Amino acid sequence: MTAASCIVLKPYKKEKVKKKNFDFGKRLQDLREKNLERRLREFKPSVGMKAEVEGKEILNFSSNDYLGLSRDFSVIEKAIEATKEYGTSCSASRLISGNNPLFHALERSLARWKGKEKALIFPSGFMAALASIPSLVGTSDLVLMDSLCHASLWEGARLSRATLRVFAHNEVEDLKKLLERYALKYERILVVTESLFSMDGDMAPLRELVELKERFEAYLLLDDAHGEGLLGEGGGGLATALGLAEKVDVILGTFSKALGSQGGYIAASQEVIEWMINTAKSFIFTTALSPSCMAAATSALDIVRSERGDLLRRKLRENICYFFEGISTSTFYYSPIIPVKIGSEEKAVRVSADLEKKGIYLPPIRYPTVPKGEARLRISLTALHDFDQIAYLKNALEKYLHC
Repeated sequence: MTAASCIVLKPYKKEKVKKKNFDFGKRLQDLREKNLERRLREFKPSVGMKAEVEGKEILNFSSNDYLGLSRDFSVIEKAIEATKEYGTSCSASRLISGNNPLFHALERSLARWKGKEKALIFPSGFMAALASIPSLVGTSDLVLMDSLCHASLWEGARLSRATLRVFAHNEVEDLKKLLERYALKYERILVVTESLFSMDGDMAPLRELVELKERFEAYLLLDDAHGEGLLGEGGGGLATALGLAEKVDVILGTFSKALGSQGGYIAASQEVIEWMINTAKSFIFTTALSPSCMAAATSALDIVRSERGDLLRRKLRENICYFFEGISTSTFYYSPIIPVKIGSEEKAVRVSADLEKKGIYLPPIRYPTVPKGEARLRISLTALHDFDQIAYLKNALEKYLHC
């Protein structure tokens, strides 16, 4: 190379970046001023749906324990027995030495319950969501997600690095337009929705979603966390209730709602589950779920699928119907989740505090759980509530319930 052909590079001058300090006190104060600060409060369950919050007895209307099985004597006994036999922890990931025998029996039961070939258990429903989407799609693929899906599904979609597009909540036509626009541009398309939406209490139009995913050769993931145990024969969930279990490709569930325990799972084809065992980081790199939680979930699942489960579901439906008696509302769902939309964060905090003074526990639901300006109280009815408690709640909320 001649001297004339040499290229001389000028030294790179690095721009000085103005650093921001870690002033967490100021940032916390900003949350307080916007009525968005959260804090932990001591919560001690007692009998039925009563509890103590910081020493004060209250009626709890915020629990996801829809059938009351977390306090069931037989469920508790099974958890105790498992702890005595296997200890308090599996002490390793399942791929090392944590693959306790309890996993296999429970996964087989879950697969049958959901109409799938196999199931895979995770330490939480959030971790199951983080595992599922990145295992199914990647950078050359597309995720189409309902706008009101749970935060765990959003995080899973981001981790997948797939292109993410959002369709309006439960709007089949909006999803159809997106599929028509993008169907030929991506190798794989994954549609993601929930069965029973956790903050609004309404249900997905699952039959129409299945029709669309089949027409456009997409995959469908259904988060059934709030629907299972409550809907369909044996509490199998929304897909079971509609006879669509075979057509929903992946079903995500949890033990922390109607099953009264802790943990999550994915139910799908054998190939999908085996693929997740090999690729899902939140499965591979975490200590396995504890024996007590598995035993509790197994016992609760037996109850949910039994005649007693039918009785608990009937009681819950009666409670839901009783709540809506005399309320003029434009929508009605046989759902235990009943949002009372307040609007401003400040007002939601104030209404919640006023209710607590009357012995009713309903924490305000605010951004980022719901959009800004759409703060609400989220009533969660269970089979353990009685009519007197529900009547007391309705009376306390009377001016907010008619919409």
